[in-house]
Parts: sequence; C-alpha cells; structure tokens
Amino acid sequence: MCTHFSPFIMRKKGMTGWLFPPGAQQCCFVDARGVSAQILLSEEHLPTSTIFFGCTQQQEKITLREQYDTPMLSLYFSLEGDTSSLSNGEVLSVLGQQHIVSYKPSFDGYYVFDSPSVKNFGVLINESFFDRLHMDDLDCLKRFWDKVHANQVADISPAPMNITARQLSLIHDIAYCPFNGKMRINYLESKIVELFILQAAQAESLRGMNAGSISKADADKLQAARVYIREHMFEPMSLHEISRASGLNEFKLKKGFRELFGTTAFGYLNELRMAYARQLILNSDCSILEAAYSVGYAEPYSFTRAFRKHFGYLPSELKG
Repeated sequence: MCTHFSPFIMRKKGMTGWLFPPGAQQCCFVDARGVSAQILLSEEHLPTSTIFFGCTQQQEKITLREQYDTPMLSLYFSLEGDTSSLSNGEVLSVLGQQHIVSYKPSFDGYYVFDSPSVKNFGVLINESFFDRLHMDDLDCLKRFWDKVHANQVADISPAPMNITARQLSLIHDIAYCPFNGKMRINYLESKIVELFILQAAQAESLRGMNAGSISKADADKLQAARVYIREHMFEPMSLHEISRASGLNEFKLKKGFRELFGTTAFGYLNELRMAYARQLILNSDCSILEAAYSVGYAEPYSFTRAFRKHFGYLPSELKG
C-alpha cells in the first residue's frame, strides 16, 4: 500500500510541500526597520557551490542586507511568493513560480521578501565550477558567457521564466539526495548541471515569443490559471473550469497560456502529474499501479505509455 506523498497531503500543502529537505534550521530574523520573520533554512555547502532552501513567514515585506565581492553565478527559484533584489539602483523582481539564472561580479544591496509567505530554492556557484557549465550550443548561452567572461552582470533570459514541472522534479531530487560522501557531491553537482541546462533550454525556447502582446491584466489571470491547475491537479478538470476560475474566456486562455508559458494548460497539467508520479515511484513504497491511479489513470498501460512519452523511459526502470 502507498503510504507516502498522498494526494491529500499534496492538496493541503501545495506543490512546494514535497520540496523541502529534512533537517532545516529555524530562527527569528529582525530587519533594520524592526520587521520580524520566522525563517526555516537549509543550506548545504559543496566544494564549488552552496545549495539552499528557504521558507519565511512575515506580516509585511522584510529586507535582508547582503554584500559580497566575489563573482557568483546564481540559479534562483521562487517556489512560492514574490521576492526582489535591489542593487545599484536596479530592482529585479521574481514572482512566485518563476526562476532566473544570473551572474554578478559582486553584490551590495538588499533582498526583499514581498509576500507574507515565501519559499525559495537556489544554488550559488563559485568560479571554480563555471567550466562545468560553460557551453555555447545555444545563442542565449553564448551571450551569457560572453558577459561573464567580460565580468559584467549577466542574465540568461531578459525576464524571469516560469518554473516547469521537470525543474521541480530536479529540485526534489536535490532535496532528497540518497547518497553520502563523494557520491553525494557528484550526484548533487550533476543535478546542478542538469538544472542549468533545463533553464538555458527554456530561455532559448522563449526567445522571440510574442508574450509582450499580453496585457498585464491578462497575464495576471493566466498566472491565476496556472496556480488553479497546480492546486487542483488531482481533480478532474476541464478548460471551462480553468477559464471560469481565472476570469479569461477559453480563446484567450488557450492562446495566452501557450504564449506566456510555452505549453498548453493541459500540457502543464500533464507535466505536474508525471513529475508527481515519478516521485511517488522513486521515493515511496507505491507500486506503479498505485502511482498511476493517484494521478488519474485507471489503466496502468495508459499511464506507462504517457510516462514513457514524457520522460523517455518506462516507470518500471525507476524500481530497478
């Protein structure tokens, strides 16, 4: 019988509830304005990078002072809630369920947690690891590394990108790494490289897309549609229901969702369900049949076919 990662728990905690690693430290932080926050933080220091998971709760936005003078490449994911950074008069905002890849030769400024609840994940990468990530197969990577080598601030995409289900799956793998010692270091570093590649591929795929034609009001409604799909991923769902929940008509929903997120509404739903099923099979005692049933498949054959189409391998290979 499947005893972990139940759909009920997922609905109650949301998609980010299964991403936080065990053993986090809790503390109370008070910023320069006297605003306090409860912070849950997990950090792991590798020889070439630092991995962190954070969760904060506060009554109003809180500001964290930060300064470093060593070059740093950052993979940052705002899993829940809005955050921003302020340095040299420039503000970079990352909304909930968005991510960025950025390089800074140094930083002297502030990080701001704008939402009452913020959950985030990130990797801070030292120069000694840059060679593992240096690739010029994509135009966005060529431009990015040209700026890095010129010691200039660089971003892999002109704007924050939306987190995909495959990226969430990788973050989960990092959170629940099963190894110790050198095997752990190699495993985590390989996942960092894989995550960077997925971010770069997404940045390249979004180049030239005409998302700028979407109004701010419609973009907010499309974000609401995405949240609705994520929060109701275990329930039967129709385009009409998503349309009604987001306040967009079905034509704007279908057209805008693809333009803004690079996939369809039901394509995104399938990504979420496949990623969740994969974690069930990997990290619980659920059988493939139980995993299939948990994400809405009555027939294991149909699930196996969909799983192989999505990941490129059979779910049974995860049990090997």
